[in-house]
Amino acid sequence: MKTVKIQGVLVSVEGVGVLLRGPAGSGKSLAALNLMRRGHYLVADDLVEVFPGPNGETMGRGVEKKVRIEVRGLGIFHAESLFPDGTLPSAAIDFVAELDRYDPAKDLGRTSPETGKLRVLDSDLLTVRVPVASGIDPALLIELLVRVFKKNGTVNFA
Repeated sequence: MKTVKIQGVLVSVEGVGVLLRGPAGSGKSLAALNLMRRGHYLVADDLVEVFPGPNGETMGRGVEKKVRIEVRGLGIFHAESLFPDGTLPSAAIDFVAELDRYDPAKDLGRTSPETGKLRVLDSDLLTVRVPVASGIDPALLIELLVRVFKKNGTVNFA
């Protein structure tokens, strides 16, 4: 089975697999912790092994048996020690959320998300740029995108 490793964090939110990507310090792990606190699941932190699922879907899993999560400034923890029911061994990747710093010149007045495609294995994954302003919880934005995705089959609000 062909696999590829991608830098990022994979979470399952309301049954939707979201691959969080972004530069170091963009809040990927913190978003995952906040999502776990709200009853969602962490699949992998920092490095995601991507593989084809049985029905052709793009799947992801952690590279280690026990999922660890880095809490910047505090250390690396086994995710199950923080949230005993907060992990999954694998999940489909339904879309990619690219966490980015909010830029007023670029983002002010935007009425629809910036989307694109990421080619992984033989699939094109939907990507969405998530501009995160200082003091905003990216987990809330991820939950919002998941709800829109479940309703519309995409991350566009219209």
